[in-house]
This record gives sequence, C-alpha cells and structure tokens, in this order.
Amino acid sequence: MPFARPSIEAFETPLRTQYAERYLEKEGVLNDVLRVKAPKAKLRDALMVHSPYLIDTVRIMTEIGSGELGEASYASPDLMRAALRAVGGAMKSAELVVAGESEHAFSLMRPPGHHATSSDPMGLCYFNNLAIATRHIMKDEDVNKVSILDFDDHHGNGTSEIFYADANVQFISIHEYDYDNFGLGYFTEVGYGDAKGTNINIPLMETSPNASYETALEKVIRPAIRRFAPDIIMVSAGFDAHYADPVGNMDVDSRVFWRFGKFVRDMVHKLKAMGSVWILEGGYNPFALGQSIRASLEGLAGKHPPKLDDQIEREVFPEITEANVEIIDKVLETIDPFW
Repeated sequence: MPFARPSIEAFETPLRTQYAERYLEKEGVLNDVLRVKAPKAKLRDALMVHSPYLIDTVRIMTEIGSGELGEASYASPDLMRAALRAVGGAMKSAELVVAGESEHAFSLMRPPGHHATSSDPMGLCYFNNLAIATRHIMKDEDVNKVSILDFDDHHGNGTSEIFYADANVQFISIHEYDYDNFGLGYFTEVGYGDAKGTNINIPLMETSPNASYETALEKVIRPAIRRFAPDIIMVSAGFDAHYADPVGNMDVDSRVFWRFGKFVRDMVHKLKAMGSVWILEGGYNPFALGQSIRASLEGLAGKHPPKLDDQIEREVFPEITEANVEIIDKVLETIDPFW
C-alpha cells in the first residue's frame, strides 16, 4: 500500500511473510515441515460467508486499482488475486488436517481476514480466510463442531459476527480492549439464540503481560474448549500482542505463543480431535514475527519452549495484572450460566 509510516496500512507488506519465512528456514524450523503452495480460491468460496455485494466491491476496487473499501482496508491493482490466494491457503490448510495428511497446519499468508464481516472489509481484511475455511470443512460429515481461538491483539469482530448465531461454532477471542473508548469485543457479547454461550470475549487491559494471558488460558479458554469438545480447532494466529509490535499495545513475548501452541496440541490429543488449523492474522514487526511463529510451531510439535532473543525481562505493573484478574472473573461469571 502506498502509505508512509506510521500509517497502519504501511505495515501490511510482503516483508512480513518474507522475513518470517527466511527466519524459519535459517533456524531449521521448516526442516520437518510439509510445505504446500496455496491454491487460489474461487469467488464462490467467499460466498460461503460473504455477501455478493462485498465480493463485488473487492472486484471493482481491484479493477480501479485504488480507493478505500472499509476502515483501514484499501484497494490495490493486485488485491483480488492476493485475497483469493490467502483464502485458498486457509482452505488448503483445513483440508490437509481433515484428510489426516497433517495433524496441524499453518497458513502463512496475507492479507489477514478476521476483521472482515459478512458484508464489510475492514482492518486490513477483505475476505475472512478462517471463516471461509471453517464453513468449507463443516461440509464434511465428520466435522460437526469447531472451536475458533483468536489471540490477535485486536478483537476478531468479523469472525464473531459471522458465527454469532451458530451453535456449532465456538468463538473465543482474547484481545486488547480500549476501556476509554468502548467498542466491540466486550465480555457480554455471548452469542444469539441457541448459540448463546459460544461467543466468548476476554477483553484485557492495554500492556497486559504474559501472566495475564496464561491466567486467561487456564481459567477460561481451556475449560471452554474442553466442554465444547470440538472436532477441530481453528486458530486466528495474530502476533501483534508482542511487546515489540508497532500496532499492538500489549506486553507479551514468544513464550506466550509457545504456550498457545502447546495448549492447542494438548487439547487436540485430550479431545481426540482431528487437529488444528492456524491462519496468520496480525504481527507487524518483521523481526519479531518469525520468532513468534517459531515458538507456536515448536509448541505444536511438543518441543520445549525455545530460548529466543525477544525473551527479555520487562517491568510488570501489578495494577494491570490485578485488573485483568477481575476482568477474567467477570468473563467466567458471564458465561457460567451457559456451561
């Protein structure tokens, strides 16, 4: 995108995935990984979750070659091709897991998707890659229930909206919440109709440390997924909660992302699920993204937490962790009636 930094759009560049891939190659992380080229999805695939109007706007604005489709979502001459390729990567990843060819799959693609609603692109997202892949694999008779875990710094509002009334899809988002300017992603958004209780938001304070994420993981996320007992776990893997990220405002490092990887691995085995599918969302520091992805992959592989350069001592503010404990208790109190 033709924007100068610090505009948020300037951080969404091919360098994100190029630097990450080079780092993973250099460190030998990809030696034992099956690498598959993402196919290009069809427009009809996007229709599984999006309105025809949204698809037409992406097509038309791509033809024009510039313009704004939604908040912080701009067009470029190659947008449609890139967006459909990202959808294809998510769908292929999910197909590999459902077919038993891989227990876990990670789609290292851009643009991201979790902010795209059924009718609106926004937040650098055009098509909701994970939501489309989820609908795609739920056509399989063996996939009846899906849990989605979104640990991006920002609330996955698009995914939440798409599945808000679907009792067979559980959506859990742990994210930074703006308690000065209230918005989407509050813990009282629990789902609609028969799906009440399947939409779980954990809105943490700005500058939340590793400990707050670990507490939420054990007190909310683990019991929620265990009780829902999905056939497969989908992950919106956003790494912009990293303390060095230029877009997010949280204070975690790669140890948290390793813990998410290990947690998903453990849950898949405990529930005897098919596996997990990880879709790249945020993460805009190209020097931190590779390490963050590596930590998640090594957690998924059952390896010990790697000692990485970003794991430095940082000041922890007790008032933040204490406030987050209260928030997590409120979340539990809100969803308890549905358990």
